[in-house]
Amino acid sequence: MANAKMNTTLLDEAIIFAVTAHGGTERRGKGFPYIVHPMEAVEIVATMTADQELLAAAALHDVVEDTDVTIEEIRQRFGDRVAQLVKAESEIPVVGVSETASWRERKQAAIARIENSSREEKIVAMGDKLSNMRAIWRDYMTQGDKLWTLFHAPNGKSDHEWHYRGLARALSDLSGTFAFLEFTKLITKVFGQAKPERINLDDWQESGDGFTAISYNHKDGRSMMKLYSDFIPPSVPEQELMTSWNLLDLGLNIPKAYRLVTDGVRYGVEFQRITPKKSFARAISENPEQLEFFAREFAREVKILHTKPCNTTAFPSIKKKFHHIVNDAVFLTDAEKSKIHTFIDATKDAKTCCHGDLHIGNIITDGEKNYWIDLADFAWGDPMFDLGMFWFVTHNIDEELNEKLYHITGAQLLQVWNFFLDEYYGADTEDKREDISALIKPYAAFYFILFANRNCDMPYMKDFVRTTLCR
Repeated sequence: MANAKMNTTLLDEAIIFAVTAHGGTERRGKGFPYIVHPMEAVEIVATMTADQELLAAAALHDVVEDTDVTIEEIRQRFGDRVAQLVKAESEIPVVGVSETASWRERKQAAIARIENSSREEKIVAMGDKLSNMRAIWRDYMTQGDKLWTLFHAPNGKSDHEWHYRGLARALSDLSGTFAFLEFTKLITKVFGQAKPERINLDDWQESGDGFTAISYNHKDGRSMMKLYSDFIPPSVPEQELMTSWNLLDLGLNIPKAYRLVTDGVRYGVEFQRITPKKSFARAISENPEQLEFFAREFAREVKILHTKPCNTTAFPSIKKKFHHIVNDAVFLTDAEKSKIHTFIDATKDAKTCCHGDLHIGNIITDGEKNYWIDLADFAWGDPMFDLGMFWFVTHNIDEELNEKLYHITGAQLLQVWNFFLDEYYGADTEDKREDISALIKPYAAFYFILFANRNCDMPYMKDFVRTTLCR
């Protein structure tokens, strides 16, 4: 069967142009023609887009840097957009960085340029960087640490690790693409699992706290971090970092996640700082007259989340998560666990998104956009589990904890719940709130199990589980 026809004129011309420009040159130290590298970059970019101009830019990305071709020639031959994409990927001197600057200073400037570039420019950059990372992996497999003596970096492997992890952060807008996934996996294969970077708390100002973590803003105003309590294992922020990277490709509004950090005792994640920003909980506490607006806005955002198809290979199943949590519940008998497992199995097999820690403290706004935060428990599955978490929050936390975590009273939280139900389920919900809440309560019981597992001296939680799930 013949392949479908498509217009590849621009890409064909770019490939021929690149073959001619790189003709007779070798990929340094590789023993094969240089053109193989830009062709591999084209193949990588093609996994992310079919845009002919981006593919052409990938083919041409090194002609300005490594041949006598100029940006103006690219512009005249292939147009302004391709020329801009090639220029963004060329290793030209960065404004404000001296040619005599150190290796790290020059690479840091290049990383910053990529981080501040457009998504299209990042796609072309990924074609180049992943091709380079594949080459490093192949050479590392045959040469081991002798490989690093062939480069100009003064500190060898540690410099290259710093460089490629920095590139991963700069390219994290592409999280969720197969190219980014391969890039980060190869970084791990060559350099090992990412280690949290030590931060100096003198550079940070505490901005808020919660039950399991404290947030800080950097004094430069550009980033913030969430440091988990010392009883939370490093695997939790590691999962949050990977989850954030994978979520960007789903089209959800979330702050960019940059790196793992530690103060020597606690572990956390550094994020893009959204300014100005307030959580919905804080917005309600400061403007109680807007309680209904934010409750309904929260419901609208949750409905979008709960109808968005989720990447079931990148994220865990929420059903499996709670199967494990039930197995770990020492206060439950085997017979009780069996009943609860049966209930979980009977829930619908939805393949849409669940936040996993759904409440009004985990969504923020800058006045124009809303952003989901605290994403370590993100999963796919039946939205009822998410609604169970929100029921748990709005019905079962004491006043002191309400004030600490949500800055509002229990009565206000119940109002938020009611307006939320009206918006989430439809205009005629008001007379059905109790019936809907009754359907959600069994799913709230799973969060009682979760918190009872952490603190077994919570008899009222155990009683709630038994009366809702084990009858």
